[in-house]
Amino acid sequence: MSRGATLLAVALAAGCASGRLVRDGQVNASALAAVARDLPAVRGLDFLRPVPAVALRPDDVAAWVRRDIDLSYPGDDLDRVSMVYERLGLLPEGVTLRAVLEHLYRGQIAAFYDPRSKQLVLATEALGAGGLGVRVFSLLTGRDLVGELLVAHELTHALQDQRWGLPTEPEPLIDSHGDRVLARRALLEGDATLAGFAYVQRGTPSRDTIDQVEQRLHGIAPTLAAEYPGVPEIVRASLAFQYDVGTAFTGWALAEGGWREVDRVEADPPASTEQVLHPARYFGVRDRPIEITLRGTEEMEAAGWRRILEDTLGELTIRVLARRALTQDRALGVADGWGGDRLRALARGDELLLVWVTAWDGPPDAIEFFEAMPDVMPAARVERRGERVLVLMGPPAVLDGLSARVWTRTTSARGG
Repeated sequence: MSRGATLLAVALAAGCASGRLVRDGQVNASALAAVARDLPAVRGLDFLRPVPAVALRPDDVAAWVRRDIDLSYPGDDLDRVSMVYERLGLLPEGVTLRAVLEHLYRGQIAAFYDPRSKQLVLATEALGAGGLGVRVFSLLTGRDLVGELLVAHELTHALQDQRWGLPTEPEPLIDSHGDRVLARRALLEGDATLAGFAYVQRGTPSRDTIDQVEQRLHGIAPTLAAEYPGVPEIVRASLAFQYDVGTAFTGWALAEGGWREVDRVEADPPASTEQVLHPARYFGVRDRPIEITLRGTEEMEAAGWRRILEDTLGELTIRVLARRALTQDRALGVADGWGGDRLRALARGDELLLVWVTAWDGPPDAIEFFEAMPDVMPAARVERRGERVLVLMGPPAVLDGLSARVWTRTTSARGG
C-alpha cells in the first residue's frame, strides 16, 4: 500500500488552511512568507531555494490530485494491485483502490506540497472546515492554529525534498519494495508533524511534550474508522501508521539528539515498517530485513503466465491481514518476528497465482505464522521449512511442481 499511502498523506493533511494564507482566491504572499521565514530556525534547516505557492479552485485541486494518482499508478497498476489485494483478503470483493482513493480525497484537500512541481498547492476555499484534517491536527493544537500547523507541515516536506529528495517516480510494480517505501513515508510524515507542531509552539518540543503529542495522535486510527467505515482497513492502517507511528519513531530521534539526529535518520531512513513499529530495532541493534530473491516461477512464465506484481508486504501489512481473523493481540504476535518477505503475482487469462515467501527471525516465529495461516487465509496452501514459510494461492494443478521449485531456487540473506 506504499504508493497509495503516499497519496493518502495528502488527504490527512487536509482541512482549513486559514483564511489569512489564502485571501480572495489568491495566495497571501506575506502570510506565507512569514511561515517560510520562521520555520527554518525551528526545524534547523534552511531552504536552499524558494518554494513557490499556487492557489487553485477546489475543482482544479481535485484534478491535480487525480493526475497525481495516475502518475503514481501508471497504466493498469491500480487494477493489478486491487486484484492481488482482493485475493489476499485485504480488499473486499469488488472494491477498487481507485474508488477508495477518490472517496478519501473528495472534499478533504486544502494544501499539499507537490515534489514533482516543487510547489505548495493551496485551495482557494477553506474546504471541509470541519473535515478530517482539521479534526486530526486539532489533536495537536487549537483550531485557530491548524492552518499554520498544516502549512508548516507541508513546507517541511519542501525542506526534506531539497535536502534528501522525495520520490516522484513510482517503482515498477513487478519490482516494488512497498514496505521500505512506507517506512520512509512514516519518517517523512513524523518529521513534518513534529516540525509543524514545533512551529506553532515556537520551539523544539521536550521529551514530555513529544510523549503528549504521540498520545494525542493515537486518536487518528479511531477518527479514520469513524469517518470512513467503508474504507478498507489496509488503507486506514497505512495512513494512520505514517502519522501516529511515524511521529513516535521520529520523536525517538528528536528526544535523543534534537533535529540534528532527525537529519541523520533522514539520510539513513528505516528499511522496514518493523523498524518503525519497534524503534529499538533501528536505534539500538539494527534489525535489517532479510532480502529474499524469489525464484521458481520461470517455467510458468515461459508457459504463458505473466508477472503482474512483486512486492514486500512487511510487518504492518501482515498485522492488518492477521487482524481479519484473529484477535488484536494474536495478530500482533503473528506479525512480530517478521524478518522479510516477497510476494509475486502471476496472471494467465482469468487465473491468478500468488507466491509468497516469508522469512522469520527464528523457527518459533515461523511456526506461529504458519499455524495462524489456516484461519487468516483458509484458501491458501501453506508450507514451512525452518525459518521460512511459503504461501501459495492458485490453480491446484500447478502448485506441487511450483512449490518444489520455489523451495529449491529461492535464496535469502540478511540485508547489509
